[in-house]
Amino acid sequence: MGRSLDGLSDRPPDRLMPGDQGDVKILKVCFISNSFNLGKNFKLVKCESSWEIRDIINSILTSGRIGPDITFTSCYGLRLKHVKSDEVHWLHPDLTVGDVEQKYERLHVEAEWRYDLRIRYIPDNYAEKFKADRTTLIYFYLQVRCDYMQYCASKVSDGMALQLGCLEIRRFCKDMSPNALEKKSNYELLEKDVGLDLFFPKQLQDGYKAKQFRKMIQQTFQQYSTLNEEQCIMKFFDTFSNFSNFDEEVYPCELDVSLSLTRTHTQSRLYFLNAYETL
Repeated sequence: MGRSLDGLSDRPPDRLMPGDQGDVKILKVCFISNSFNLGKNFKLVKCESSWEIRDIINSILTSGRIGPDITFTSCYGLRLKHVKSDEVHWLHPDLTVGDVEQKYERLHVEAEWRYDLRIRYIPDNYAEKFKADRTTLIYFYLQVRCDYMQYCASKVSDGMALQLGCLEIRRFCKDMSPNALEKKSNYELLEKDVGLDLFFPKQLQDGYKAKQFRKMIQQTFQQYSTLNEEQCIMKFFDTFSNFSNFDEEVYPCELDVSLSLTRTHTQSRLYFLNAYETL
């Protein structure tokens, strides 16, 4: 039977945590968020080396930091990323914190690793099913949009970049009136206080004169000015899907040297599964 740790507040409910072996450790787990307060973009989880990865995930989901009433808990996974390289490891939920230390963390300096909470497994027809779990819907949207801005925003057409950016303006500024951006003062408030970099890639902004770009945003925004947050998210998914299969996972694979092909990429549908892949 597990024992308690003094001051431990991150224990998942209804689960006895192992406490008879391993040292106490603090894991900094990063979130995906639109918040300007960087203190809200991560959570420090106090745990033992005998804790399993699924216990770390559950402790975060039940803490309320991501949001309330999460039902699709098995969609979430923990990713370990080496910040100075492209080295990434998805952590099997059965691994313990001690296993991760021995298998991965010892390969680099501890400060060079980052734990990310991400959605890795999604249900079929996720756009409909996530409507019953608003927290997971929004988190998945933020994850997809974050990946879009980091990896794809400079590659899509100007028209698509404008559409996706204006959809985020509508979602982000949900209390804005439909005609708010028609006023130059409101546009300048958005530009200076929030920043257009949050919505549009730098290459798009630099490609047009400021007055012309403002007019393009105002005209494009009108298409979405009456949408609510959920409608903006669904429209974003639908539009971005014309460029990227963001609901698929792509990873490099090495084939046996005896085969004629030397390298390929394998894609797997991110279904909502109980079985997890060990990488």
